[in-house]
Amino acid sequence: MIELSLNEVETLSAKAARGAGFSWGLAEDVGRAARRIAAAGEDWSSAMLSLAENAQSFDAPDPARATRWRTGEADKPAGKPLCPIRTAALLLDDPPPADALPLTILDVGLPVWFCAMLLRSDMRIARPATLSMSQADVVVERRDGIERPVTGRRGSIDQRTFAALNAFAARTYVPESENSRVRGAGGGRVDDE
Repeated sequence: MIELSLNEVETLSAKAARGAGFSWGLAEDVGRAARRIAAAGEDWSSAMLSLAENAQSFDAPDPARATRWRTGEADKPAGKPLCPIRTAALLLDDPPPADALPLTILDVGLPVWFCAMLLRSDMRIARPATLSMSQADVVVERRDGIERPVTGRRGSIDQRTFAALNAFAARTYVPESENSRVRGAGGGRVDDE
């Protein structure tokens, strides 16, 4: 097992999320959510790998569905599970009015990510999601107080998962060019740093 600081958990998760196809903004949200999962003592690395491997199989919430959530109408399921990251980001960026809560959202994929994204907001899931849940209907309700971040913990990750997440992160790297290979890491023939 490898022990990572919570900052390392956040950074690796953000890079892996970007490599899995999330925008940089959403990838940063994923990194912060992974940090929250690790701080809670949960298996953040398996959750992160599952999110990265399944990122392209989720649907983003469509505008008609988001409108139904805001007006308090009953949700209608789509063909594929909803992306937990994009759905939570939509609710965080444009929270539903108080009279629309509690709000039931059907078929959210990997709801532990949805729960972790909402953790530092005034919304929460009525029944917290577990890591073993691959898909669930969630009920979003108001939270009385915002939880303080946990500090001083570390995140464990096994070597295989670490390598898999680093493979997703490597997709964000700029490929070497002939010029960069000649120049090396110092940027020139003379290392003056």
